[in-house]
Amino acid sequence: MDEKAIIIGVHGLLNKPEKTILQNWWRDAIVEGISRNFNRAEVISFELAYWADVRNAKPIDYDDLDERYQKANGSEPLERYDDKLMDGVRANMQKWGGKILDKEKDLFGLGKNVEKLLGVTVEDLAEYYDQESVRLAIRSKLIKVIEKYIGYKIILVGHSMGSIVSYDVLRLKEETESFNIDHFITIGSPLGLPLVSKKIREEFGATRTPGNVRHWTNIADPEDKVALDFNLADEFDDLDRIKVKDTLAHNEYENHEGKKNCHKSYGYLRAPEFTDILVNSGIF
Repeated sequence: MDEKAIIIGVHGLLNKPEKTILQNWWRDAIVEGISRNFNRAEVISFELAYWADVRNAKPIDYDDLDERYQKANGSEPLERYDDKLMDGVRANMQKWGGKILDKEKDLFGLGKNVEKLLGVTVEDLAEYYDQESVRLAIRSKLIKVIEKYIGYKIILVGHSMGSIVSYDVLRLKEETESFNIDHFITIGSPLGLPLVSKKIREEFGATRTPGNVRHWTNIADPEDKVALDFNLADEFDDLDRIKVKDTLAHNEYENHEGKKNCHKSYGYLRAPEFTDILVNSGIF
C-alpha cells in the first residue's frame, strides 16, 4: 500500500468489542475481499475511528457470535450484485415509506416504530441527536483520527450510523483546507432516510456533498433495512460539487451459526463492489 495512503473506518450502532479487536476484524474483511475478488495479497494501512466507548462503559465480549468475524465459505470470488428490473420500483417504494415516517411529529419519540421498520435499535442515534455532549464526543473520535493523517490519501468508510457521523464531521470541517478525503464510502447507510436528512438540514442548512470530498460512493444491499433509501444521489445533489455514485451490492455475510445479516459491515467490506474502489484508487 502507498505509504501515504490510509483507510479509515467508522463503525455503526450499538456496543462493540474493544477497538483493537474490531479494527482487526474490519481489516480481515477488507483483505479477504481483495484476496478473493482480485487474487491479490495486500498489506493495508487501516485505522478504525472507534466511538462505542462514548456510550458504553465496557466493550462486549470477544466471543459474541454476532460481532466476531467469520470468513465466507469457499475460495472463489464473492458474488457481484446482479441488477434487477424491480430495484427501481423497490427504491420508489422505500422513498414513499420514508416520507410517511417523516410526517410523524417526533420520529425519535416513536423509537419502537422506527426500530420495527429498520430492524435495529436506534438509542445511539437518538442520543447522538438529543445530547450535544454525546454528539461532540463521538465526532471528536473521528476528527482526531483524520487529523493524524493530514497529507495522506484518505479513504473514509462509514458503516450505518458511522456514515452519519462521517458526513457530519466532513460538513463541519469542509472549510479546513487540509481536511480532505479522496474517497468517501458509505455502506449500509441511513443517510437517505427523511429523519436523518431533516437533522442534516437543521444543522447545516442543506443536504449536499461535503466540499472536502473528491469522490463519494454509496454501497447498499437492497434487502438492508437500515439503508432503506439507498439512492443518495437525488438527496445529496449539488451542481457545484461531485455526485454521489449509488452502487448496489450483495451482502452475503453469515455469522458462525449461519445467521444471515445483510447489514453487517464485514459483508460490505469484502464485497466486490467495495474492493473495486480500493483496487482502482491506486492506493496499493
